[in-house]
Parts: sequence; structure tokens; C-alpha cells
Amino acid sequence: MSVSADRPRALRRAAGTIALPQGPGAPFPGVVAHHEGPSRLHGHAPAFHESTVVRGEPASHYFRASGISARAEENGGLCTFWMGEKLALYQITNEALVGDDVLAPSTDANRELFGDFMGSMPHDHPDRPAKRAAVERSLGNAKFVERIEPAVRRHAAEHLGRAAGRAVPLDDFALSLTAYVDSLIPGVLDLTQRPLPDYLDSAEYGRVVRGFFDLASDVISNDNPAAMREFDVIVPFVRDLLTANFDALDAAPESNMIRRHFVLWGLPFTRASVAALDAARIKELGTVIVATYDTTALSLTWAIGYVEATPEVKAAVVAEARRGGGAGCPRATASPSVIDLAVLEAVRLGGSNPSALWRRTTEPFTLHHEGAAVTVPAGTMMWLDRRQANRDPAVFPEPCRFAPANIEAIVRTDRETVSSLLSRGRYEINSFSMVNADRNPRKCPGRLFSVRMQSVVLAELYGHYTVATRGVDLRLKHHASMPRPASPGTITIRPDADVARDPATRREPTP
Repeated sequence: MSVSADRPRALRRAAGTIALPQGPGAPFPGVVAHHEGPSRLHGHAPAFHESTVVRGEPASHYFRASGISARAEENGGLCTFWMGEKLALYQITNEALVGDDVLAPSTDANRELFGDFMGSMPHDHPDRPAKRAAVERSLGNAKFVERIEPAVRRHAAEHLGRAAGRAVPLDDFALSLTAYVDSLIPGVLDLTQRPLPDYLDSAEYGRVVRGFFDLASDVISNDNPAAMREFDVIVPFVRDLLTANFDALDAAPESNMIRRHFVLWGLPFTRASVAALDAARIKELGTVIVATYDTTALSLTWAIGYVEATPEVKAAVVAEARRGGGAGCPRATASPSVIDLAVLEAVRLGGSNPSALWRRTTEPFTLHHEGAAVTVPAGTMMWLDRRQANRDPAVFPEPCRFAPANIEAIVRTDRETVSSLLSRGRYEINSFSMVNADRNPRKCPGRLFSVRMQSVVLAELYGHYTVATRGVDLRLKHHASMPRPASPGTITIRPDADVARDPATRREPTP
């Protein structure tokens, strides 16, 4: 599989035209650039741990500060380095280098973190396709997403009405809004008896409900097994959630994510079955439940933060929202609206996955690079620096600026839709994959739901409220493995009197 033909212009080099600087530990001299690291014995491992775990810097910051990313940028987008005794291959472009069949889950602790969740399973596990389908048949299905958009809009309106008039932290605003809406949408989670927001401030469960993926990402992206200690509270939380919402779940539609897992397990949905679930299945359900709201909430935080920081984009979003665009009409299979473009652009710049992630190769594979081929051994760490890859100047005209024109630049035809931009075969924006594997078989199955939900929520927010934020810092936060703003600041929303007076934009009463 050759990637050189598709290499972005800013990174392309003709084979043999440059001399790659190589240290004594370079594994592929003359083919792939190498960064020796500060320690001849341990490579980058001690410095990486000091940077990411001790000082709490995002992994992408380390790669930039250490010179690894500069070496990769100068040499076709790839660079090798040593992480202790582990060989690492680092990438700063969004394109497939390897097939998923030779990649293990991201860490040996994956099952301990996520139980029997599909992402914990190897490529050829017989249960993985059915588990993926249990989510993708709904949250990845354009027709299903279109059907639930009126419910998303209705429940968002309910929550926004209660939140109006007071300043609240932006990240709390996005999290409580998303958790509330996701709890109540029919056929998704159906947690109507005790919705997820009831757990957010729980002394017992709040830490994991709010920080599930931060804890997991600290283990994975920072290579920090010590973060496992706080993880086990997910088990009593999920059991409590299922018990408290048992009657609502028992009456839920067939598409319900939780009920579908009981079907996969061949278990009846009964109180006795809930009580008897083992830790692996509980963690699997917990991963599905938290992933449904948590990553969307983080993306929504970035979207609002970027819109508020960019006056010309905010004006376009408000104008479209006041015209009724983005909500009230299904758009998952229509051309992207201005609001859709803003959401996708926030996903590109901010995202909802750690700034850099890796997966280990399970067997050797042939890497084609710059007209040459090398055999990459089993046990290699395949690192993708998604933060820098999503800022590739050969793909995005204004790579470091929040501008919907960056998304317009990857639109290929006038038939492009939100769904097609997010399809498995699209690699331009890496915010929904662990790494860019060939054909992207592990790309997030709920990505369409996440993007469209944000679009509908933003249309409801900017269509009926004046919005103001204060103190937002859109740099990356330290000591947070997920990509959170350095300071979320506060948001205040107030009903817009002009909207209330205009019959063309007046919201219909909530049924």
C-alpha cells in the first residue's frame, strides 16, 4: 500500500533528493527520518513521561517541543523515535499507513479499562461486527438521526429555558445540556427516570461521570498505567443507572443502545440480569453510555468557544439560525449548512480525542514511503499526532484559524453531505479515529449523531438567545488528557426579545 502518491504537497519530497539526518539508533536509514532523543539509553521515554504525566502537557506539545514533529514535517510527514525499548513511528498527516488487521487495541490495559467494548477487541474478534452494528445502525444512520432531530431540538429548548439568565462555566453548560438531551431522546439512551445530569455532581460518581475518558486517555495517550486506579467506580455507577431507570429502559424502543447490548449478550432485560452483570459487561455499557454524551459535550464546548471568539462566523451562525437553518429540517443527507461547517471546523481544531494517540503493531508490515519500502516490525508504536495532522497546510487553507472555509476546502462535489464528509473513507479530519488505518474500520460509529446533534443545539441556542462568553482560553489545558480548553470561561444566555417579537422565528410551544 503506497501513500506517497497522496502525500500533501507541503510535505512531499522526491525519493533520494534529501539526506535524512540519522542517529546511531535509526531503524530505517535513508528511508524514514529518525529523532534520537535526549537519552541514548532510553530515547524519549523519560522526557515524554516528565512532560505529559508530571507537567501535564498534551502529548502533541511534547512532540513539537522535542523536535520530533519538525523532523517529520521536513521528511514527508513521518519520523521514528525510541520510547524506551519500544520503536515508535510518528505521523503528522491524516492518511492510512497500515491495515487495522495488524494493529492491537491501543494499550494492553484496554479490556481492563473498557471491558468487552468493541474497541477493546482485536480486528478479527467474531463479536466485534455485531457490537459495532448495535451502535452504528442508529447513531451512524442518517435516516435515524434525521428522525430524532425534532426531539433533540425540543429537549434542548427545555434545558436552555432553565439555563437562561445566569453565568455558568461553559464546559458545565455543554456537559449538562448534552447529558440531558441524550438521556431523553427516544430510542438512544432513554434514561428518563433518573437522567444523567443527576449523576454529574454526585460525590460518589461525579468524578468518573465527568472524567471517564480523561482517565482512560491518561492511561493510553500518556502511557500512564497508574491512572487505572480511579477507574473501577464505573461499575457501581452503571449498575445504579440501570437500576434507577429500569422501567424506562424496559419500555424503550428497539434502537435503545442499552437494550441492544442485552440482546447481543443473549440476556433477558430483567432486574436479575442487571444485578448479575459481570464487570466486563458493565464497563462495556459504561463506555457506550458515557461516549454518547461526553465526547459530544466536549466538541460542543469547543464549537461555542470558537464561534464566540470569531465575530464573522458568529454573525453567519446567528443569521442562519434565525432563518430556521440547522434545525427544524433534516440535514444529515443535505448539503452542509453554515452551522454544520462551524461544528465540523470546531471538531477539526478542538476535537474530542487526545491530541496524539498510538496503537501497537501485532505483526510486521510493509511501509511504503517516498518511493522506498521498509518492513516495520511487530511491537512498533504507531503514533498519530492528530492535532498537527488536523492543521495540515496542504489540506486546509487557514490551518490554524477557525474558519468554515477550511471545511469547504475538502468538499469534493456539490453533492457532498455531512454524512459523506464523515464517511469511513474520508481522512482529512482525524477526530473520530484512534489512528488512520486503511478503510478506517474503527472510526467512531456515532460520529454523525454527534455532529448533527451539535448543529441542532447551536441552531436552537443562537436562534432564540443572545449568547455571551467571558474568560474563554482556547489553548489546550494542561493535566487533561482529553483536549479541553485551558480555561472554559463562562457563558450567559438570555432570550432574545427581537426573536420573540418576530413570528417568522418564534418557536412553537413544546408539546
